Amino acid sequence: MKRKSVLTLILCCLLLAGCAGGNQIETEVTENTTDTAASSETTAPAIAYDYPDKDYEGHEFVFLNQDQCSWANPLIAPEESNGELINDAMFERNSRISERFNITISDYKVTNDEIPTLVKNTVNSGDDAYDVALFPYHQLSAVLLDGYLVDLNTISSLRLSEPWWDQLVVEAATIEDKCYLASSDITFFPFEATWVVYFNEDRFDELGFELPYDLVRNGEWTIDKLAEYCVAAADLNGQDSFKYNESGSANYGIITHSQIVQTLLFGGDVTLIDQSGDVPVFDGESDRAYSLYEKIATLLGTEGAHVDRDKEGGVDTDQNSFCRSAFKTGRFMFMSETLGHIAGLRDFNDSFGVLPVPKYDESQDGYRSMMATWGTLMTTIPATASDPERTGVILDALAYDSHMNLLEPYYETYLTQKGARNEDSADMLQIVRDTRVINVGSMYGWTTSVLSSITTQLENGNSAVSSVIASAKSSIEALITKTMESMSD
Repeated sequence: MKRKSVLTLILCCLLLAGCAGGNQIETEVTENTTDTAASSETTAPAIAYDYPDKDYEGHEFVFLNQDQCSWANPLIAPEESNGELINDAMFERNSRISERFNITISDYKVTNDEIPTLVKNTVNSGDDAYDVALFPYHQLSAVLLDGYLVDLNTISSLRLSEPWWDQLVVEAATIEDKCYLASSDITFFPFEATWVVYFNEDRFDELGFELPYDLVRNGEWTIDKLAEYCVAAADLNGQDSFKYNESGSANYGIITHSQIVQTLLFGGDVTLIDQSGDVPVFDGESDRAYSLYEKIATLLGTEGAHVDRDKEGGVDTDQNSFCRSAFKTGRFMFMSETLGHIAGLRDFNDSFGVLPVPKYDESQDGYRSMMATWGTLMTTIPATASDPERTGVILDALAYDSHMNLLEPYYETYLTQKGARNEDSADMLQIVRDTRVINVGSMYGWTTSVLSSITTQLENGNSAVSSVIASAKSSIEALITKTMESMSD
């Protein structure tokens, strides 16, 4: 069967699985399959969607958006078709929604750090310049409780419980029945801001290891397996030490940076915040948490198994990533970074694949893929948006259309190199997409300080963090209480 046909079939099945509702079928997905025996054409129905009958009389629907980013794609409103798959798919999506509701769609682009200031200034002045603000969620705590954003649960035209919205994100962001942010495929930024593990297939072959895709599928991809591979890959290869340099000859396990600690904690289902009850509570002192601290410290503290970009003095620019450059030397078995870095690996000479972040152990119920805690853009609505219900109608339709029509162009853009690994990586990316979640503790600033202290110790191979956690517990609980009181008010 041809690669594209298999991929299309995978996508159709995944999109349809578990999705139903509504009474109007808007799209059909047609897929051609070819093999040595026969050729046939099949048609699968799309998810149903009821479009509201609205005419918004030429309204300009404006996103406040980030301009440039080297590790995730902020594209949302391309000005024209230019022959690139993702650009053109978004352009066509916007054209469909614009025609349906008689609107135009545009974005006002600024730097990531300027977005919070502009939202505050806009609301304070009573201006309705932006229908939607794509807001960096690490800065949300500064505006979330001060009336600058609309509670999305008050907008009846937003169908946040539907599969075209990221359900794990919505669930995590909802506190006291209030939800001020959401994410979807309207922009690929949240997807590309999700942490993954890249691996060098050629290094696996050299060391005689089976490729780990089936480990993931069988629920056996754990932090212990990652550590085992990283230690096996470490080899001085004639060098005197494992000190990294680009022209050296030593081989290493994994290249990453300090956010890997949070990423591995989340992957192991240790989020430090338990949201299962009516009130979030600090949850960093369980036996599971301490066991995972030890596993992370062992991996990151083993010489040659781990190289930290920050400790090596690596600096990322808009044009270059230290981790990518190191990974492309072919001397690392793994790189852990956000998915957006996949765009910078097209010129990598070795075969590579993408995996979700590993679990704590095989008994863990599923994988957990953390969105980067710095800079990740979330969908929010400024409090002065002139018509939140109109905004909800348009956002929901955009999210639905994106869910149905943007994923295949995305996969087609980035999974068309290096032959057979593409179908495996498509499976892996679907797992990442379905399990992406935000770090609520970082979003509200509850756990920012303790995570910084934990990270410093674990990266140095020191798992004795009990005193750090004990000293931080009361302040974390006080911050949570303050947030809850503000939510109630």
